[in-house]
Amino acid sequence: MVAAFDGEQLLAELDALGAIGWKPGAGLQRMAYSDPDLEARRWVLAQMQALGMQAWIDPAGNVIGYLPGGEALPALAIGSHTDSVPGGGKFDGALGVLAGLACVRTLRSQDVQLRHPLLLIDFAAEEATTSASPTGSLSFVGGLTQTALDGPGWDGRSTAALLADRGFDVAAMIANRPPMPIAAFLELHIEQGERLASAGVPIGVVEGIVGIRRYYVHFQGQANHAGTTDMARRRDALVMAAPFILAVRDAAVAHGIVGTVGRIEVHPNAPNVVPGRVTLDVEIRGLDDAVLDRVETILAAEAARCEGRLHFGHRKEPVLADPNLMAAIERGCKALGLRTMRLPSGAGHDAMNLAAICPYAMIFAPSEQGVSHAPEEWTQPHDCINAGRALLAALLEVDAMLDA
Repeated sequence: MVAAFDGEQLLAELDALGAIGWKPGAGLQRMAYSDPDLEARRWVLAQMQALGMQAWIDPAGNVIGYLPGGEALPALAIGSHTDSVPGGGKFDGALGVLAGLACVRTLRSQDVQLRHPLLLIDFAAEEATTSASPTGSLSFVGGLTQTALDGPGWDGRSTAALLADRGFDVAAMIANRPPMPIAAFLELHIEQGERLASAGVPIGVVEGIVGIRRYYVHFQGQANHAGTTDMARRRDALVMAAPFILAVRDAAVAHGIVGTVGRIEVHPNAPNVVPGRVTLDVEIRGLDDAVLDRVETILAAEAARCEGRLHFGHRKEPVLADPNLMAAIERGCKALGLRTMRLPSGAGHDAMNLAAICPYAMIFAPSEQGVSHAPEEWTQPHDCINAGRALLAALLEVDAMLDA
């Protein structure tokens, strides 16, 4: 049945959806709950309805399409998101939603009914443009809080104020839940890295979504006159911090993870004053908690060696994909003659929230040169089609495999 998959229609819909909120020279401006975002959601809703799906928009703005199954079983869910960062590209998130539409179109055209009911979901506000992002999937699994909504949104107001202005009932968003039990969730997304494209492999099978740990490191020196303070007498906080910055890089490389010093505050930040105080924002990401623990220990020791103090900030645990679902994706791809590669996701996705209520797995499509969150984001047409075909094959495998 995968042979009936209409790849040309998928490409045409990528172009049609990509035009909503696109600004020449500035890329996609489809931030969460903006006018272009809401227009895109209405467009997706109309496509679902045109395919004969029962479709609605839930209290969080998630667009949900439903197809009944042939047996009394929990639903299978597929989907992603269609909102964007400021200046984004047309593939991030959208490919997963539109490939889901293409899967439904194929099932309908071949008069095939899955054993399980099917939910196709376009989650709202996946990108980190609100304080509560990924807002839609958090709401969907019952994880949204008022505290998260009180933080800022992309327009400078609180997220709650942004939502209220767009007609959303915050209390209903917090009380939101799935419309039915879900047996498994499959999400298709572009890789947003270059491993697949560099290796010439068309399909990535995601092993899990990495854990994220953030720290604040303070170095206290002595501010002093830059012209009159001898080099031997200086307590330059920035010089104290420099070896630690290199240590972050070296520890990440040695342990096969990523580490970033993404923000530096220098005080008093004047060209004629020796820096007296420096604060660094540090982040490490990896799939293995034990590896992250080792790197954390190394960084704490390095901070102390450099006369700094490391403070713990944000922590998000790794979310591993389900091995049986990963194997189902690989079986489906093998039947299609598509090579696969297992790899972690260094970015967060809606799937990490769905993992709270059901097993999940993800399919990655190649991103040319690893570019994402930019107008130049590009996935080759044949890679888009192959990823959609892989999603359909995986969906059929999972439908046959699961009895609950």
